Amino acid sequence: MGTIKGLTAFLKPYVSEHKQALIDSVLDKRTRYLTVVLENIYHAHNASAVVRSCDCFGIQDVHVIEGHNEYKVNPYVVRGATKWMSINKYPKIETNESCYAQLKEKGYRLIGTTPDRSYPVLNNISIDDKVAIVFGTEETGLSEYAKEQMDDFVHIPMYGFTESLNISVSAAICLYDANEKIRSNQVNWQLSEDEKDTLRLEWYRKIIARSDVLEREYLRTIDTI
Repeated sequence: MGTIKGLTAFLKPYVSEHKQALIDSVLDKRTRYLTVVLENIYHAHNASAVVRSCDCFGIQDVHVIEGHNEYKVNPYVVRGATKWMSINKYPKIETNESCYAQLKEKGYRLIGTTPDRSYPVLNNISIDDKVAIVFGTEETGLSEYAKEQMDDFVHIPMYGFTESLNISVSAAICLYDANEKIRSNQVNWQLSEDEKDTLRLEWYRKIIARSDVLEREYLRTIDTI
């Protein structure tokens, strides 16, 4: 049995049957076909609300470009969502290039969000390829560098006097729309079995008290075989 599968099987009895079933159910609905990039967000409340929305909509990965603003979690907003998420942090503004280049290399189309109504509306997002939705800082939006890297832009149609939404609200709307699209169309949005196995082990480790001690015990048992 491989190390991941073997260790997971060893730890499994320490996880309640209810939590095992819940984890398996969540993994079946998790996706990396859709991801989110947050560029230089400075309100911890907003960043945490976006992460919480990602977990609610089954999005596994969030990419955070910190820029001049360090990413901080507001525990009252995030409600433990970061425990189950894969947060990929890029700590310096210069690493914008690294974030966007890596996503493109993995086959993602970069979709920037904008209030500019000359661009397509949100529900026109193409989901033929994996999608990364990119949100800029609260006051000025996406950086000029980020705009140059985008494959397309979308805006959320609005009909009142107010011309913009809070970033966390915008993210939730975008995620709901794109999420519904990928799950209702014939695209391979689900995690691979290897990805599920890796996350299952990671989550078991977080649930079990002193899982590191049990893991050392497991390694000793296989070393003696």
